[in-house]
Amino acid sequence: MITVAKIHLLNELTANQIAAGEVIERPASVVKELVENSLDAGARNINVAIEGGGLTAIRVSDDGEGMSREDALLAVKRHATSKLKSIGDLDKIRSLGFRGEALPSIVAVSRAEIVTREKGMDFGARLKLEGNNLLSAEPAGAPYGTAVSVSELFFNTPARKKFMRSQGYEGGLIHELMMQLALSHPGVNFLLTHHGKEILNTIGIDSTPDLIASFYGKDVKENLFCIDNKINTGTIKAYLTLPTVHRANRKGIHFFVNSRRVITRELISALDESYENTLPKSRFPVAAIYLELSPELIDVNIHPSKLEIKFRDRSVVSELSALVKENLQSKKHTPAYLLDLPGSFSLPGAQKTPQRVPNQPAAVQERIKDFYSRETQPLSSLEVSHKFIGYKTENVLNIPLAREAKAAFEEQESEENVDKEYKILAELNGSIKTVEAKSAAEINLPVLRVIGQLHASFILAEGEEGLYLIDQHAAHERIIFEQLLLDASKGQVKSQLLLTPLTLQLTALEEELVIENILPLTDMGVVLEHFGPRSYLLRAVPDGLKEGPQDFFHSLLDLFGSKNKRLSPADIRKEFLITLSCKSAVKAGQKLPHEAQVQLIRDLYNSAHALTCPHGRPTLFHIPASDILKAFRRQ
Repeated sequence: MITVAKIHLLNELTANQIAAGEVIERPASVVKELVENSLDAGARNINVAIEGGGLTAIRVSDDGEGMSREDALLAVKRHATSKLKSIGDLDKIRSLGFRGEALPSIVAVSRAEIVTREKGMDFGARLKLEGNNLLSAEPAGAPYGTAVSVSELFFNTPARKKFMRSQGYEGGLIHELMMQLALSHPGVNFLLTHHGKEILNTIGIDSTPDLIASFYGKDVKENLFCIDNKINTGTIKAYLTLPTVHRANRKGIHFFVNSRRVITRELISALDESYENTLPKSRFPVAAIYLELSPELIDVNIHPSKLEIKFRDRSVVSELSALVKENLQSKKHTPAYLLDLPGSFSLPGAQKTPQRVPNQPAAVQERIKDFYSRETQPLSSLEVSHKFIGYKTENVLNIPLAREAKAAFEEQESEENVDKEYKILAELNGSIKTVEAKSAAEINLPVLRVIGQLHASFILAEGEEGLYLIDQHAAHERIIFEQLLLDASKGQVKSQLLLTPLTLQLTALEEELVIENILPLTDMGVVLEHFGPRSYLLRAVPDGLKEGPQDFFHSLLDLFGSKNKRLSPADIRKEFLITLSCKSAVKAGQKLPHEAQVQLIRDLYNSAHALTCPHGRPTLFHIPASDILKAFRRQ
């Protein structure tokens, strides 16, 4: 019997392209690998020029030590490296591009040219490659250092090219990468141009605080404090913002271990813990944290992109947390901008707050507003909006609920973070059942009486069939979303002008997201005005927004940036309205007056899809009376 082998060796081209996929995901990956090679070569000046967001062309040139013709020929072969000689060297890596697969991975999916000249040599070498095929290798006149030019990225892998975003978006990713590389090596001069236009230039900026100021603004620099300490395993040097300055996401947080930018849950958790109880909820500092550790104490060879590392000695994590806490504690003070401000002005909830002073910067004014609006709204200000007219405010309501719905709670639970209360209730003999999505005409309408709130997050109501729990945030989301849909269909989404326009300093990537989505942003009530290089004035936001305008705006950018492909106008509008309804709805943990609880359930009853929020999570659950009786052994 003749058997056919099922396992076979891949040809070299296919193997190289698979290896390339591990490290070369998009143009930013190419720039990262090439710039890291330049840094390993001791370069003090690194120029990056891109076209078409890097998809058309990328050129990285440096003044590093360069290569001989022989070394250059070896560098484009797989598993060739100057940084490792034996497996033992993996435990003491100090360089950045140690894997030896960057150049062959890049040339496997592009057309490339390498021009290099080693210091002390009279001339250099020029190599031309296409899809890992060496076309030529000849002597060439060149300055000391190396220049790698890459064109038509993914020309031979069109399927991968389809997953790329717009040129502006890909260029924005490269800009953010260059910011991180500049922070990792403050003494190196970086220049980035796109279609010949200067995007980033750190020449003459040689300190971390100055780099932070150029990327995040002078206000951030003025609120930095520095930690410079020895620890048991090495040293820590960190620049972090005081609690007076914070952002809506973690994009301003950078960790560097032995000059390598890393992303690790351990360090992120340590920093979050350090700032606990000093920042508002879901706010984060700007930080550049540098750890110098013995290479034997970390493992950097666990991910192709080399972003993730493992600590063999976790004491560094606890020491970082302790140092940040200690410094924050020592720098506690009453912010000067909250003292002796005359007059008052009104915020939602009629809370008395200091008046806006004309000569105060907009950023300072926003912090004043943020301080006084945070968790200070009186109960009377939390009444549910979008009320339906023509209903009395009695406590007995007709709510559409299924008696024995069978939709699996576990499916909803795995979709996103479900509140702890749901999980606790789910354990009560498996008695909680989700509500089946049927119209009011198809299901029975039990009579309910509002009892009160559980954990200031869930409205409890009783009926003949048992106990009903309504998620106040999810329910209000559904109510607002359907009202917004109705308004949008009529072209009636309203804006509210800000008392003082907010100045937004955007990254290149954020600006590209604004440009890509400027029409839907305008249609939905967001009014922006260009105010300078990557600077905009936020003049208006959708009416009814309860969240801070700046936080809401950045949450929209996060939404647009998280999508892997361009959204259709209809998808953008839907995602926008879902985000707006979420930001405008009452939150878990907010106490509601009894009348507001009653009105919220009534409005939910009038919704077309009352049983789920716009994200698809359930708005209410039912615990049958029979199950309650069984739990107490009364049946």
